[in-house]
Parts: sequence; C-alpha cells; structure tokens
Amino acid sequence: MKDINDILAKHFSGEANAEETQLAEEWKLQYAEEYAVMAEAWQTADKNLLEGLEFKTFDSKAAWTKVDGQLVDEKEIKVIKMTFYKRVAAACAILLVGFAGFWLLNQGPTFNTLANEDNAPKEMSLPDGSTVWLAANSTLDYQEDFENERNLKLKGEAFFEVARDEAHPFIITTEFGEIEVLGTAFNVNVTEKGTEVGVDHGRVAVRNENGEEELTVGEFAVANTEGVSEIANPDVNYNSWKTGIFNFENMSLNNVVALLNKHYATKVELVSSDKGESEVLNGTFAEAPIEEIIDFIELTCGVKAEYGDDLIRLK
Repeated sequence: MKDINDILAKHFSGEANAEETQLAEEWKLQYAEEYAVMAEAWQTADKNLLEGLEFKTFDSKAAWTKVDGQLVDEKEIKVIKMTFYKRVAAACAILLVGFAGFWLLNQGPTFNTLANEDNAPKEMSLPDGSTVWLAANSTLDYQEDFENERNLKLKGEAFFEVARDEAHPFIITTEFGEIEVLGTAFNVNVTEKGTEVGVDHGRVAVRNENGEEELTVGEFAVANTEGVSEIANPDVNYNSWKTGIFNFENMSLNNVVALLNKHYATKVELVSSDKGESEVLNGTFAEAPIEEIIDFIELTCGVKAEYGDDLIRLK
C-alpha cells in the first residue's frame, strides 16, 4: 500500500517511477476533477507547501479494483476531495499572508498630507513643533512617524520655521533635490524649472545627485537638473507672499498684480492688458489692506477698480 501523498508528489515533481506513474494515471482516471485541481495548484502555488499537505491515505489495491469495475466507497472519494480542497485553501491562505507581509514591509514609510486650496497662504503646525506657511495651491507631505523621521515632500511654495532637533534632521524632498536643516527659517519655491531656496536665518544644505550648496543668512540657491548653484537674491519680494511686505521698485503692473494674488485671498484681475507692462509702480507696503494698495494703483496707473465677491477687476 502506498500513500497517495508520496505518489502524487513524485508524479507532479517528475520523480515517480514507472509503477508510481501508472498508479497516478489510474488515479487521474478515477478522480479527474480532483486531479485537475491538484495539477493547477501544483503549478501556481508553492510546491514546498503543497508537498507538506497530507491527503487521505490511498489504497493502491482498492484503486486497481476500481479500475477493474468494482465500486469504491463514495464517502472515501468525498473525504479525499474535501480534505484536498481544504488543505489547498490553507496553503493559498499562507501564501497570501506571506505576500501581504512582504508587500507591507516593502511599501516604505507612510505620509500625511497638508494641502492649501485657499487663495491665501495658510499657517500650519507640524508634529515636532515646527511651523510652515503653505502658499496657495501647494501641498506638503510629512512622514507619519515624524517625531523620529522628519521627512517631507513639497510641491509648490512654503516657508519653514523649523524646531531645532540635532538628533533628527529636517529633510524636504522636491522634484529637483532635497533640503536638509537642523533648525532654521527658510523659503522653498518649487517651479517647473527648479527649486529655489532662500535662508532667513540658520544654515541649510541644498543638494541633488549633481551638486550641493550650504547656505546661511541671506543666501540663495537653485537646484535643477544641471545641479545646485548659489545665486544672488532673485527678488526682494521673494517671500512677500508670506509676510505681506511689498517693495515695488519700478515694477510693472503685471508683476504687482501677480504678487498681490499670491498673498491676498481677494484676487486681482487686470482687464486693461495694455497697461500691464507700460505702467510701473514704486512704493512700499507692510501688511496693508489690499484696498489700500488698490487705491495706490488707481492713482498711479490711471485704472479704475471694480469690486466683486473675492475679486477686484482693474479696468
């Protein structure tokens, strides 16, 4: 008497002798449905797991008798069938659990998202006590386990006031590289062409695979596909979107409107497009109501303001 486990295991693995092969083929004729399921399982599942399964003990003499036309107890067939299905199901479950565990372990850290869908900047707090001012239409992802891993991903523009923690560097990843600090304040603007970084105080490292720069107070750098390079202050109003402090020096009306739209919730629309580049403004405003700046534009540029719901049209 041979165990069906051994016979079928050798049969499916190609190690059966002539007698075992013949016996397996006869068993296949008797139990075609069970054989088809087993063959498919052997091809798609982990063979090591299947080889460890125990099927109902098989009496080879009874099988030969069956071939000769004698009946085998239907109850015996059902036991074999049900036992096989249950054990293959268990094997598949083990495989699925193992795969799920592997998948989870290889997904990396999870992130929470801060998004600013408002027209004006939004001040937010991070779990470590750092503060971020997120510009309109910008998003910031921060690692869920932020107290231990201060990793972030930025799309858009933001100003950071970072809580100092020498044991846990504060690292911001953008499309063009990463910025690392311990505790400082700086502005980051991610555009289609690169990532611009300006330091308000403290020290910042900006790097990507093609270069690295260390910045301190008042210094600026840009990271792009060519590398990282230090640059002069690109714009005296580089963080006016956050501070609300504007310094217009021979600035075109088009640029003034663009600056205002980055800071104020009320949007400004220039209808008189011919004046956008021809008219220039000079003046300084510090956290002034937008109506005050609009009055100044009307007097300086000869346009008329029309006020609506969250919209000012300049004609």
